[in-house]
Amino acid sequence: MTSAVRPRWPLLVTLIAGVGLAFAVSYFPSDSSDGDATARGGTYVEGVAGEPAAINPLFAAFNDIDGDLSSLVFAGLVRLGPKGNVQPGLADTPTVTPDGLRYIYELQPGLTWHDGEPLDAADVIFTVRAIQDPDFAGDPVLADLFRDVELEATDDRTVIMTLPDPFAPFLTRGATVGILPEHLLGDLSARELREAAFNRAPIGSGPFRLAELTDAEAVLEPFAAFHAGLPYLERLVLRFYPDDAALLNAVTNDAVDGALFRPGIGDRELESVNEDDGWVRRVLHTTTHSLVYLNGLSAPFDDLFVRRALQRGLDEAALIETVLAGQAVQLDSPIVPGLWAHAGMPRSYAYDDAFARTLLDGAGWLMVDGIRQKDGERLAFGLAVSDDLAQVAVAEELARQWRELGVEVSLQVSGASQFVEDVLLSRAFEAALVTVDPGPDPDPYPLWHSSQVFGNGRNLSGFSNADVDRLLENGRQSSSVADRAEAYRLFQEIFAREQPAVLLHTLTYQYVTRAQLQGASPGLLLSLSSRFDDVAGWFVESGGQSAVAD
Repeated sequence: MTSAVRPRWPLLVTLIAGVGLAFAVSYFPSDSSDGDATARGGTYVEGVAGEPAAINPLFAAFNDIDGDLSSLVFAGLVRLGPKGNVQPGLADTPTVTPDGLRYIYELQPGLTWHDGEPLDAADVIFTVRAIQDPDFAGDPVLADLFRDVELEATDDRTVIMTLPDPFAPFLTRGATVGILPEHLLGDLSARELREAAFNRAPIGSGPFRLAELTDAEAVLEPFAAFHAGLPYLERLVLRFYPDDAALLNAVTNDAVDGALFRPGIGDRELESVNEDDGWVRRVLHTTTHSLVYLNGLSAPFDDLFVRRALQRGLDEAALIETVLAGQAVQLDSPIVPGLWAHAGMPRSYAYDDAFARTLLDGAGWLMVDGIRQKDGERLAFGLAVSDDLAQVAVAEELARQWRELGVEVSLQVSGASQFVEDVLLSRAFEAALVTVDPGPDPDPYPLWHSSQVFGNGRNLSGFSNADVDRLLENGRQSSSVADRAEAYRLFQEIFAREQPAVLLHTLTYQYVTRAQLQGASPGLLLSLSSRFDDVAGWFVESGGQSAVAD
């Protein structure tokens, strides 16, 4: 193995100051249907909160609705399965050279755009070079990812991408981006792409083509030449609503066939859905999750028994029920459930108040007037948190529970930007409640490798372990999924022993669709639009008609 990946590779980890900024979704498959019942035709209408701005995969990260429509209209070289596993897209899964540097993509034969023009290697080269252009005005994560990648097309169907260093997450994070048509956009500069008329009338190669776009809705029709086969639905409509309240009203008044609701909506709001067997409700989550970083470079968190006691003395199930209205999934690993590398170890994180008290007693932290003390020092620390109301509520419950354990916790609340810049990145905290989004690849390097302890690194606990460093380097550089899975399994075992942070939860979203819609089996939402990953296989029962009156 070569040395750790050079710093110029993006960390691709977002520190989210408030819960409200996170997108989240656990795996709950729909009922399977007999293949004989599958019929082409019918309409499905999904309500969404927001409106499109630029339907272009290079800018989809800026707007949820752009992301939804881009995922339907465009296709990438590869796609992600329900657990984040890489699957063929416009190309087969690439051949990766043994040194982990060269990715060789072979496009599927006979690919075309929605306008009938052929799709070939030149389109792939054009798309990546647009991202690499210094004037690129799109997703900066994409720009950082592709910055030093060398491109070569050996023929119309073969594209070779050469990386400066081995970086296994490149495939998940880069090769899934939708490909753009050079024949329509080749005369535009990278800067002009952002405001191009194309972004309101896009031509892609995805499962659906945009037939009509109004202020009220986007109407999509199946693409007959889609590389994975003609979709079953005759029409797919995304209907726009100004906010979640209007979206909820649309569902309760049967104005749409489905909608995805963010955390915060409860059983009372969805009462009509819960009591109607004509609706299916799925509980979903993303890779975004919350944890408490413990500054292990100073007392009391340099004491393993204290770290373990805080985790084992936390009744996370009670916190989820009382503070989050049951809308979260408890973590049992620093890699979220549903991701292919997840190896949960629930016994290491299970609530056991008696065991937590035994740990503290054994470490010499004894109760004195309700607060534990050792050598005259009180077991007390500050818990930093952003001023997001949901985060503060979680922090208050953490402090209450740990107070019952004999630990004195004082909240230190600050505004979102100050929290990130002056508290987290400056390491000016003892403990900090943080929400992070590592992205679609399980790579834990940015959060837990020792090289990320200082500067702009995201290893905020100051965790340093030579075995973990080696495992994360191997997992980041190996092109073998099996080798990566083993490296991450061993990492999760060490993490469970060392517990450099208190793992909390990932928030859940409610995805409601009419029971007539079949074939939808959303997995882990690696992005909000991932709910459409298997859309080509969706179909409508009962004669193929939508329940919505157009």
